[in-house]
Amino acid sequence: MKAEVHGTQIELEPNSRPYLLKRIIADGFDLMLIFVLFMLFTMLILKTPAAGTYHRHFQRYKAIEAETVSAYENDAEAVSAQLSRNDAYRNEVFAANLHGYLIKACACFLAEILVLLLVPFLNKSKATPGKLMTGILPFNEKRQTPAMKAQIFYRFLYIFLIDSLVLYLAAGIYSFILVPVLRLTEMICNNKNKTLCDYITGVTMIEKLSYDGITSLQGGKRK
Repeated sequence: MKAEVHGTQIELEPNSRPYLLKRIIADGFDLMLIFVLFMLFTMLILKTPAAGTYHRHFQRYKAIEAETVSAYENDAEAVSAQLSRNDAYRNEVFAANLHGYLIKACACFLAEILVLLLVPFLNKSKATPGKLMTGILPFNEKRQTPAMKAQIFYRFLYIFLIDSLVLYLAAGIYSFILVPVLRLTEMICNNKNKTLCDYITGVTMIEKLSYDGITSLQGGKRK
């Protein structure tokens, strides 16, 4: 990007990357907010009729467990062996876990819609709450502008499908610890502190002040 200052064109570097610590704080704040909303939405959904099927399967396999424990007089080894051979029990456990996962997926979808899509769409910087707080701007490297709405939407899809659904399926609630570790590993492996999501969506994170300084020099217009 070039700007004209006092009749002279100078080369400007807008994408001044934020300190790694600032990226960690911003992503950590967003993740914490998503986690709180996720837990809240999960509790709310569990109290609605939408969770009726989950509760029925849960109660059924718990009833089978209770009957088996009673029949084998708390012999843990015998109880475990009997339950492992009980097709009805295994089916109920699988159904309960499946519906429980779907409930959590719905809760996560709602939480991430708010944090990763709604908030960025409502501010000019297209930034999440954590990035707004730390002054980080999602930047479109190709166009040299703040990220477009389409890029923000693709970032939301990536995070929801990969960082949330896939990792939660593999690691459960521990995925909320695994995600920041993976992101930190990705960021320290390149000199732009970019995550895999950044590369896929064509976005890099810059200091918002660096971009604001350029636009003010240019009278608010890009050259």
